[in-house]
Amino acid sequence: MDVFNAMVDSLGKAREFDSAWCVILDQIKGDLNERPNFDTYVIMIRRYARAGLPFAAIRTYEYICCLDSFHDSNAGKNLLETLLDSLCKEKHVRIASKYLDTITEKDPSWLPSVRIYNILLNGWLRIGKLKHAERIRVQMKKAGVKANVVTYGTLVEGFCQMSHPDNAIELVNEMRAEGVEPNAIVYNSIIDALGEAGRLKEAMGMLERFSILEMGPTLSTYNSLVKGFCKAGDLVEASKIVKMMMSVKCLPSTTTYGYFLKYLSKVGKTEVALDLYNQMIKSGYEQDRFTYHLLVKMLCRDERVDLATKMIKEMRGRGFDLDLATSTMLIHLLWKLQRYDEAVFEFVDMLRRGIVPQHLTYQRMTEDLERRGMFKTAHKLHDLMASVPRSTKVPNTYKGSQEWKMSIIKRAESMSQILKTRKTPSELGQNRYQPESAVLSAQRLIDHIQRKASFKENNIIHHTPNSNNL
Repeated sequence: MDVFNAMVDSLGKAREFDSAWCVILDQIKGDLNERPNFDTYVIMIRRYARAGLPFAAIRTYEYICCLDSFHDSNAGKNLLETLLDSLCKEKHVRIASKYLDTITEKDPSWLPSVRIYNILLNGWLRIGKLKHAERIRVQMKKAGVKANVVTYGTLVEGFCQMSHPDNAIELVNEMRAEGVEPNAIVYNSIIDALGEAGRLKEAMGMLERFSILEMGPTLSTYNSLVKGFCKAGDLVEASKIVKMMMSVKCLPSTTTYGYFLKYLSKVGKTEVALDLYNQMIKSGYEQDRFTYHLLVKMLCRDERVDLATKMIKEMRGRGFDLDLATSTMLIHLLWKLQRYDEAVFEFVDMLRRGIVPQHLTYQRMTEDLERRGMFKTAHKLHDLMASVPRSTKVPNTYKGSQEWKMSIIKRAESMSQILKTRKTPSELGQNRYQPESAVLSAQRLIDHIQRKASFKENNIIHHTPNSNNL
Protein backbone atom coordinates (compact mmCIF):
# COMPACT_ATOMS: atom_id res chain seq x y z
CA MET A 1 0.00 0.00 0.00
CA ASP A 2 2.91 2.35 0.63
CA VAL A 3 4.04 1.83 -2.98
CA PHE A 4 0.50 2.46 -4.21
CA ASN A 5 0.19 5.70 -2.20
CA ALA A 6 3.60 6.82 -3.43
CA MET A 7 2.37 6.34 -7.00
CA VAL A 8 -0.78 8.37 -6.33
CA ASP A 9 1.29 11.10 -4.69
CA SER A 10 3.68 11.28 -7.65
CA LEU A 11 0.78 11.60 -10.09
CA GLY A 12 -0.84 14.28 -7.93
CA LYS A 13 2.43 16.19 -7.66
CA ALA A 14 2.67 16.16 -11.46
CA ARG A 15 -0.99 17.30 -11.59
CA GLU A 16 -1.92 14.13 -13.46
CA PHE A 17 -5.14 13.88 -11.47
CA ASP A 18 -7.08 11.90 -14.11
CA SER A 19 -4.39 9.23 -14.10
CA ALA A 20 -4.35 9.21 -10.29
CA TRP A 21 -8.10 8.59 -10.17
CA CYS A 22 -7.84 5.80 -12.76
CA VAL A 23 -5.33 4.07 -10.48
CA ILE A 24 -7.53 4.60 -7.39
CA LEU A 25 -10.74 3.40 -9.07
CA ASP A 26 -9.02 0.29 -10.42
CA GLN A 27 -7.81 -0.44 -6.92
CA ILE A 28 -11.33 0.04 -5.44
CA LYS A 29 -12.70 -2.63 -7.80
CA GLY A 30 -9.96 -5.05 -6.83
CA ASP A 31 -9.14 -7.07 -3.72
CA LEU A 32 -10.78 -5.80 -0.51
CA ASN A 33 -7.47 -6.05 1.31
CA GLU A 34 -5.74 -3.82 -1.23
CA ARG A 35 -8.27 -1.01 -1.47
CA PRO A 36 -7.21 2.64 -1.05
CA ASN A 37 -6.88 3.63 2.58
CA PHE A 38 -7.30 6.89 4.48
CA ASP A 39 -3.84 8.10 3.49
CA THR A 40 -4.66 7.70 -0.21
CA TYR A 41 -7.52 10.18 0.02
CA VAL A 42 -5.52 12.56 2.19
CA ILE A 43 -2.89 12.66 -0.56
CA MET A 44 -5.49 13.56 -3.21
CA ILE A 45 -7.06 16.30 -1.09
CA ARG A 46 -3.70 17.89 -0.26
CA ARG A 47 -2.46 17.68 -3.85
CA TYR A 48 -5.62 19.36 -5.16
CA ALA A 49 -5.25 22.16 -2.60
CA ARG A 50 -1.58 22.71 -3.47
CA ALA A 51 -2.46 22.80 -7.16
CA GLY A 52 -4.86 25.69 -6.53
CA LEU A 53 -7.97 23.52 -7.05
CA PRO A 54 -9.87 23.92 -3.76
CA PHE A 55 -13.26 22.88 -5.12
CA ALA A 56 -11.77 19.69 -6.55
CA ALA A 57 -10.44 18.95 -3.05
CA ILE A 58 -13.94 19.47 -1.61
CA ARG A 59 -15.53 17.21 -4.24
CA THR A 60 -12.93 14.55 -3.41
CA TYR A 61 -13.89 14.74 0.27
CA GLU A 62 -17.61 14.46 -0.55
CA TYR A 63 -17.01 11.51 -2.85
CA ILE A 64 -15.06 9.67 -0.15
CA CYS A 65 -17.82 10.25 2.41
CA CYS A 66 -20.27 8.49 0.07
CA LEU A 67 -18.20 5.32 -0.25
CA ASP A 68 -19.66 2.19 1.36
CA SER A 69 -16.26 1.39 2.85
CA PHE A 70 -16.08 4.77 4.58
CA HIS A 71 -18.55 4.79 7.47
CA ASP A 72 -16.19 5.31 10.40
CA SER A 73 -17.26 8.57 12.08
CA ASN A 74 -13.75 9.23 13.40
CA ALA A 75 -12.30 8.78 9.92
CA GLY A 76 -14.88 11.21 8.52
CA LYS A 77 -14.05 13.77 11.21
CA ASN A 78 -10.31 13.41 10.59
CA LEU A 79 -10.77 13.73 6.84
CA LEU A 80 -12.82 16.93 7.24
CA GLU A 81 -10.07 18.37 9.44
CA THR A 82 -7.53 17.37 6.78
CA LEU A 83 -9.60 19.08 4.07
CA LEU A 84 -9.93 22.32 6.00
CA ASP A 85 -6.27 22.27 7.04
CA SER A 86 -5.15 21.70 3.43
CA LEU A 87 -7.30 24.56 2.15
CA CYS A 88 -6.16 26.97 4.88
CA LYS A 89 -2.47 26.18 4.42
CA GLU A 90 -2.81 27.08 0.76
CA LYS A 91 -4.62 30.34 1.67
CA HIS A 92 -8.06 29.16 0.55
CA VAL A 93 -9.39 30.17 3.97
CA ARG A 94 -12.52 31.89 2.74
CA ILE A 95 -13.56 28.80 0.79
CA ALA A 96 -12.84 26.55 3.78
CA SER A 97 -14.88 28.80 6.08
CA LYS A 98 -17.84 28.93 3.71
CA TYR A 99 -17.78 25.17 3.27
CA LEU A 100 -17.85 24.68 7.04
CA ASP A 101 -20.84 27.04 7.20
CA THR A 102 -22.59 24.88 4.60
CA ILE A 103 -22.06 21.75 6.70
CA THR A 104 -23.39 23.37 9.88
CA GLU A 105 -26.44 24.71 8.01
CA LYS A 106 -27.29 21.20 6.81
CA ASP A 107 -26.95 19.75 10.31
CA PRO A 108 -27.46 22.42 13.03
CA SER A 109 -26.90 19.77 15.73
CA TRP A 110 -23.37 19.08 14.51
CA LEU A 111 -20.64 20.88 16.46
CA PRO A 112 -17.18 21.57 14.98
CA SER A 113 -14.28 20.33 17.06
CA VAL A 114 -11.79 22.66 18.75
CA ARG A 115 -9.21 21.49 16.19
CA ILE A 116 -11.42 22.68 13.33
CA TYR A 117 -11.73 26.09 14.94
CA ASN A 118 -7.97 26.17 15.48
CA ILE A 119 -7.36 25.36 11.83
CA LEU A 120 -9.55 28.26 10.70
CA LEU A 121 -7.99 30.60 13.25
CA ASN A 122 -4.54 29.78 11.95
CA GLY A 123 -5.71 30.16 8.36
CA TRP A 124 -7.13 33.65 8.86
CA LEU A 125 -4.08 34.79 10.81
CA ARG A 126 -1.69 33.44 8.14
CA ILE A 127 -3.26 35.82 5.63
CA GLY A 128 -3.40 38.70 8.10
CA LYS A 129 -7.18 38.76 8.64
CA LEU A 130 -7.31 39.51 12.35
CA LYS A 131 -11.00 40.49 12.42
CA HIS A 132 -11.99 37.17 10.84
CA ALA A 133 -9.90 35.33 13.42
CA GLU A 134 -11.65 37.19 16.22
CA ARG A 135 -15.01 36.18 14.74
CA ILE A 136 -13.93 32.54 14.98
CA ARG A 137 -13.24 33.10 18.69
CA VAL A 138 -16.73 34.52 19.13
CA GLN A 139 -18.24 31.52 17.32
CA MET A 140 -16.32 29.16 19.59
CA LYS A 141 -17.67 30.85 22.72
CA LYS A 142 -21.25 30.82 21.38
CA ALA A 143 -20.93 27.11 20.55
CA GLY A 144 -19.54 26.38 24.01
CA VAL A 145 -16.25 25.05 22.62
CA LYS A 146 -13.49 25.74 25.14
CA ALA A 147 -10.26 27.17 23.76
CA ASN A 148 -7.16 25.07 24.43
CA VAL A 149 -3.44 25.92 24.52
CA VAL A 150 -3.24 25.55 20.72
CA THR A 151 -6.06 28.07 20.27
CA TYR A 152 -4.35 30.63 22.46
CA GLY A 153 -0.93 29.85 21.00
CA THR A 154 -2.25 30.40 17.49
CA LEU A 155 -3.84 33.73 18.46
CA VAL A 156 -0.76 34.92 20.35
CA GLU A 157 1.52 34.03 17.44
CA GLY A 158 -0.80 35.81 15.03
CA PHE A 159 -0.96 38.97 17.15
CA CYS A 160 2.82 38.99 17.49
CA GLN A 161 3.44 38.49 13.78
CA MET A 162 1.20 41.51 13.15
CA SER A 163 3.15 43.56 15.73
CA HIS A 164 0.45 43.58 18.43
CA PRO A 165 2.31 42.25 21.48
CA ASP A 166 -0.01 44.05 23.93
CA ASN A 167 -2.99 42.06 22.63
CA ALA A 168 -0.91 38.91 22.95
CA ILE A 169 -0.07 39.71 26.59
CA GLU A 170 -3.77 40.21 27.33
CA LEU A 171 -4.41 36.74 25.92
CA VAL A 172 -1.84 35.25 28.29
CA ASN A 173 -3.74 36.71 31.22
CA GLU A 174 -6.99 35.34 29.77
CA MET A 175 -5.38 31.90 29.36
CA ARG A 176 -4.44 31.75 33.01
CA ALA A 177 -7.89 32.88 34.05
CA GLU A 178 -9.31 29.99 32.01
CA GLY A 179 -6.90 27.54 33.61
CA VAL A 180 -4.81 27.07 30.47
CA GLU A 181 -1.06 27.21 31.13
CA PRO A 182 0.99 29.11 28.49
CA ASN A 183 3.66 27.07 26.70
CA ALA A 184 7.00 27.89 25.06
CA ILE A 185 5.35 28.94 21.77
CA VAL A 186 3.30 31.57 23.59
CA TYR A 187 6.20 33.08 25.53
CA ASN A 188 8.68 32.90 22.64
CA SER A 189 6.29 34.73 20.32
CA ILE A 190 5.70 37.56 22.81
CA ILE A 191 9.38 37.95 23.72
CA ASP A 192 10.33 38.06 20.04
CA ALA A 193 7.63 40.65 19.26
CA LEU A 194 8.65 42.85 22.20
CA GLY A 195 12.29 42.60 21.13
CA GLU A 196 11.42 43.56 17.55
CA ALA A 197 9.51 46.56 18.88
CA GLY A 198 12.53 47.65 20.96
CA ARG A 199 10.64 47.04 24.22
CA LEU A 200 13.51 45.08 25.69
CA LYS A 201 12.81 45.82 29.35
CA GLU A 202 9.36 44.28 28.96
CA ALA A 203 10.85 41.36 27.05
CA MET A 204 13.21 40.69 29.96
CA GLY A 205 10.24 40.82 32.34
CA MET A 206 8.46 38.23 30.22
CA LEU A 207 11.63 36.09 30.33
CA GLU A 208 11.47 36.12 34.14
CA ARG A 209 7.87 34.92 34.04
CA PHE A 210 8.88 32.18 31.63
CA SER A 211 11.87 31.15 33.74
CA ILE A 212 9.75 30.12 36.73
CA LEU A 213 7.91 27.50 34.68
CA GLU A 214 9.14 23.92 34.57
CA MET A 215 9.81 23.98 30.81
CA GLY A 216 11.86 27.20 31.02
CA PRO A 217 13.19 29.35 28.17
CA THR A 218 14.49 27.68 25.00
CA LEU A 219 17.28 28.57 22.60
CA SER A 220 14.70 30.41 20.51
CA THR A 221 13.75 32.54 23.54
CA TYR A 222 17.32 33.66 24.18
CA ASN A 223 17.99 34.21 20.48
CA SER A 224 15.02 36.59 20.31
CA LEU A 225 16.52 38.68 23.12
CA VAL A 226 19.99 38.66 21.55
CA LYS A 227 18.42 39.75 18.26
CA GLY A 228 16.52 42.56 19.99
CA PHE A 229 19.56 43.95 21.82
CA CYS A 230 21.75 43.70 18.70
CA LYS A 231 19.09 45.46 16.67
CA ALA A 232 19.13 48.24 19.29
CA GLY A 233 22.95 48.41 19.03
CA ASP A 234 23.48 47.26 22.62
CA LEU A 235 26.07 44.50 22.27
CA VAL A 236 26.89 44.62 25.98
CA GLU A 237 23.36 43.53 26.97
CA ALA A 238 23.28 41.05 24.09
CA SER A 239 26.48 39.50 25.47
CA LYS A 240 24.90 39.27 28.93
CA ILE A 241 22.03 37.26 27.43
CA VAL A 242 24.51 34.83 25.90
CA LYS A 243 26.21 34.39 29.28
CA MET A 244 22.79 33.84 30.84
CA MET A 245 22.15 31.09 28.29
CA MET A 246 25.37 29.30 29.14
CA SER A 247 24.67 29.53 32.86
CA VAL A 248 21.68 27.20 32.28
CA LYS A 249 23.65 25.01 29.85
CA CYS A 250 21.79 26.29 26.77
CA LEU A 251 24.63 26.79 24.32
CA PRO A 252 24.41 29.66 21.80
CA SER A 253 24.18 28.61 18.16
CA THR A 254 25.61 30.01 14.96
CA THR A 255 22.33 31.92 14.60
CA THR A 256 22.93 33.58 17.98
CA TYR A 257 26.25 35.03 16.86
CA GLY A 258 24.72 35.81 13.48
CA TYR A 259 22.80 38.64 15.14
CA PHE A 260 26.09 40.18 16.30
CA LEU A 261 27.44 39.88 12.75
CA LYS A 262 24.31 41.47 11.35
CA TYR A 263 24.73 44.52 13.58
CA LEU A 264 28.43 44.78 12.70
CA SER A 265 27.50 44.70 9.03
CA LYS A 266 24.91 47.42 9.56
CA VAL A 267 27.43 49.79 11.17
CA GLY A 268 30.19 48.92 8.67
CA LYS A 269 32.53 47.17 11.11
CA THR A 270 33.90 44.61 8.67
CA GLU A 271 37.16 44.06 10.54
CA VAL A 272 35.40 43.29 13.82
CA ALA A 273 32.96 40.98 12.00
CA LEU A 274 35.86 39.05 10.44
CA ASP A 275 37.50 38.83 13.84
CA LEU A 276 34.32 37.39 15.35
CA TYR A 277 34.05 34.97 12.43
CA ASN A 278 37.60 33.72 13.06
CA GLN A 279 36.87 33.32 16.76
CA MET A 280 33.74 31.28 15.91
CA ILE A 281 35.80 28.98 13.71
CA LYS A 282 38.36 28.48 16.49
CA SER A 283 35.56 27.70 18.94
CA GLY A 284 34.25 24.94 16.67
CA TYR A 285 31.14 26.60 15.28
CA GLU A 286 29.93 25.45 11.86
CA GLN A 287 29.01 28.46 9.73
CA ASP A 288 25.64 28.66 8.00
CA ARG A 289 24.51 30.19 4.72
CA PHE A 290 23.41 33.44 6.37
CA THR A 291 26.83 34.03 7.96
CA TYR A 292 28.67 33.48 4.69
CA HIS A 293 26.30 35.69 2.70
CA LEU A 294 26.60 38.48 5.24
CA LEU A 295 30.41 38.38 5.27
CA VAL A 296 30.71 38.21 1.47
CA LYS A 297 28.40 41.21 1.12
CA MET A 298 30.48 43.16 3.64
CA LEU A 299 33.70 42.32 1.78
CA CYS A 300 32.17 43.25 -1.57
CA ARG A 301 30.92 46.52 -0.12
CA ASP A 302 34.48 47.27 1.04
CA GLU A 303 35.83 46.19 -2.39
CA ARG A 304 38.01 43.46 -0.88
CA VAL A 305 37.45 41.11 -3.78
CA ASP A 306 40.32 38.68 -3.11
CA LEU A 307 39.18 38.02 0.45
CA ALA A 308 35.56 37.76 -0.77
CA THR A 309 36.64 35.18 -3.36
CA LYS A 310 38.47 33.22 -0.68
CA MET A 311 35.38 33.29 1.52
CA ILE A 312 33.17 32.13 -1.36
CA LYS A 313 35.52 29.22 -2.03
CA GLU A 314 35.27 28.13 1.60
CA MET A 315 31.52 28.62 1.52
CA ARG A 316 31.08 26.43 -1.54
CA GLY A 317 33.34 23.80 0.03
CA ARG A 318 30.79 23.56 2.84
CA GLY A 319 27.89 23.02 0.45
CA PHE A 320 26.51 26.58 0.29
CA ASP A 321 26.30 28.92 -2.66
CA LEU A 322 25.58 32.57 -3.37
CA ASP A 323 22.07 33.96 -3.63
CA LEU A 324 20.89 36.60 -6.12
CA ALA A 325 21.87 39.64 -4.02
CA THR A 326 25.32 38.35 -3.10
CA SER A 327 26.10 37.21 -6.64
CA THR A 328 25.01 40.58 -7.99
CA MET A 329 27.28 42.46 -5.58
CA LEU A 330 30.23 40.25 -6.52
CA ILE A 331 29.67 40.69 -10.27
CA HIS A 332 29.38 44.48 -9.95
CA LEU A 333 32.57 44.60 -7.90
CA LEU A 334 34.51 42.41 -10.35
CA TRP A 335 33.27 44.55 -13.23
CA LYS A 336 34.28 47.75 -11.47
CA LEU A 337 37.78 46.32 -10.95
CA GLN A 338 37.90 45.37 -14.67
CA ARG A 339 38.09 41.65 -13.90
CA TYR A 340 35.71 40.94 -16.76
CA ASP A 341 36.37 37.21 -17.24
CA GLU A 342 35.64 36.50 -13.59
CA ALA A 343 32.48 38.62 -13.69
CA VAL A 344 31.21 36.80 -16.80
CA PHE A 345 32.00 33.44 -15.15
CA GLU A 346 29.93 34.38 -12.09
CA PHE A 347 27.10 35.61 -14.37
CA VAL A 348 27.01 32.31 -16.28
CA ASP A 349 27.31 30.35 -13.03
CA MET A 350 24.22 32.12 -11.67
CA LEU A 351 22.17 30.82 -14.59
CA ARG A 352 23.67 27.34 -14.14
CA ARG A 353 22.41 27.39 -10.55
CA GLY A 354 18.93 28.41 -11.68
CA ILE A 355 19.19 32.06 -10.58
CA VAL A 356 18.27 34.64 -13.21
CA PRO A 357 20.48 37.76 -12.97
CA GLN A 358 18.80 41.14 -12.69
CA HIS A 359 18.10 42.82 -16.01
CA LEU A 360 20.09 45.85 -14.85
CA THR A 361 23.20 43.69 -14.33
CA TYR A 362 22.79 42.09 -17.76
CA GLN A 363 22.15 45.44 -19.46
CA ARG A 364 25.19 47.17 -17.97
CA MET A 365 27.49 44.24 -18.76
CA THR A 366 26.43 43.81 -22.38
CA GLU A 367 26.53 47.54 -23.08
CA ASP A 368 30.02 47.80 -21.62
CA LEU A 369 31.20 44.68 -23.50
CA GLU A 370 29.96 46.09 -26.81
CA ARG A 371 31.67 49.43 -26.15
CA ARG A 372 34.92 47.52 -25.58
CA GLY A 373 34.47 45.49 -28.77
CA MET A 374 33.88 42.20 -26.90
CA PHE A 375 30.91 41.31 -29.12
CA LYS A 376 31.30 37.53 -28.84
CA THR A 377 30.99 37.61 -25.04
CA ALA A 378 28.08 40.08 -25.20
CA HIS A 379 26.28 37.79 -27.68
CA LYS A 380 26.85 34.82 -25.36
CA LEU A 381 25.18 36.65 -22.46
CA HIS A 382 22.34 37.73 -24.75
CA ASP A 383 21.66 34.11 -25.82
CA LEU A 384 21.75 32.88 -22.22
CA MET A 385 19.30 35.52 -21.00
CA ALA A 386 17.01 34.98 -23.98
CA SER A 387 16.63 31.33 -22.97
CA VAL A 388 15.07 32.08 -19.55
CA PRO A 389 11.83 33.86 -18.57
CA ARG A 390 12.62 37.18 -16.90
CA SER A 391 11.50 40.74 -16.33
CA THR A 392 13.08 43.47 -18.45
CA LYS A 393 12.12 46.22 -16.03
CA VAL A 394 15.12 48.16 -14.73
CA PRO A 395 14.75 48.76 -10.98
CA ASN A 396 16.23 51.83 -9.35
CA THR A 397 18.56 49.63 -7.32
CA TYR A 398 22.22 49.87 -8.15
CA LYS A 399 25.27 50.08 -5.94
CA GLY A 400 25.29 53.31 -4.01
CA SER A 401 21.52 53.85 -3.91
CA GLN A 402 19.77 53.78 -0.54
CA GLU A 403 17.00 51.57 -1.92
CA TRP A 404 19.53 48.95 -2.99
CA LYS A 405 21.14 48.93 0.45
CA MET A 406 17.74 48.58 2.16
CA SER A 407 16.85 45.61 -0.06
CA ILE A 408 20.01 43.85 1.10
CA ILE A 409 19.14 44.49 4.75
CA LYS A 410 15.61 43.13 4.24
CA ARG A 411 16.97 39.99 2.58
CA ALA A 412 19.34 39.47 5.51
CA GLU A 413 16.49 39.92 8.01
CA SER A 414 14.37 37.41 6.10
CA MET A 415 17.18 34.83 6.09
CA SER A 416 17.79 35.46 9.79
CA GLN A 417 14.12 34.77 10.59
CA ILE A 418 14.17 31.53 8.59
CA LEU A 419 17.25 30.34 10.43
CA LYS A 420 15.76 31.32 13.78
CA THR A 421 12.59 29.28 13.29
CA ARG A 422 14.43 26.33 11.86
CA LYS A 423 15.15 24.65 15.21
CA THR A 424 12.84 21.82 16.26
CA PRO A 425 12.13 21.06 19.94
CA SER A 426 14.32 17.96 19.74
CA GLU A 427 17.21 19.99 18.34
CA LEU A 428 16.78 22.54 21.09
CA GLY A 429 16.84 19.81 23.69
CA GLN A 430 20.12 18.49 22.30
CA ASN A 431 21.67 21.93 22.72
CA ARG A 432 20.66 22.41 26.35
CA TYR A 433 23.25 20.05 27.81
CA GLN A 434 26.59 19.79 26.07
CA PRO A 435 30.03 18.62 27.17
CA GLU A 436 31.95 20.99 29.43
CA SER A 437 34.53 21.65 26.69
CA ALA A 438 31.80 23.05 24.42
CA VAL A 439 30.55 25.29 27.20
CA LEU A 440 34.07 26.64 27.76
CA SER A 441 34.48 27.34 24.04
CA ALA A 442 31.23 29.27 23.99
CA GLN A 443 32.27 31.12 27.14
CA ARG A 444 35.55 32.19 25.56
CA LEU A 445 33.72 33.35 22.45
CA ILE A 446 31.25 35.55 24.30
CA ASP A 447 34.05 36.95 26.47
CA HIS A 448 35.75 37.94 23.23
CA ILE A 449 32.61 39.70 22.00
CA GLN A 450 32.13 41.48 25.30
CA ARG A 451 35.71 42.78 25.26
CA LYS A 452 34.91 44.35 21.90
CA ALA A 453 31.75 46.02 23.19
CA SER A 454 31.75 49.27 25.16
CA PHE A 455 29.38 52.03 26.12
CA LYS A 456 30.97 54.44 23.67
CA GLU A 457 29.07 55.86 20.75
CA ASN A 458 29.77 53.01 18.35
CA ASN A 459 29.84 50.25 21.02
CA ILE A 460 32.63 48.52 19.09
CA ILE A 461 36.41 48.70 19.48
CA HIS A 462 38.35 48.34 16.22
CA HIS A 463 40.45 45.24 15.90
CA THR A 464 42.30 43.85 12.88
CA PRO A 465 41.64 40.12 12.36
CA ASN A 466 44.05 37.60 11.01
CA SER A 467 42.64 37.17 7.51
CA ASN A 468 44.75 34.06 6.97
CA ASN A 469 42.34 32.16 9.19
CA LEU A 470 39.65 32.44 6.51
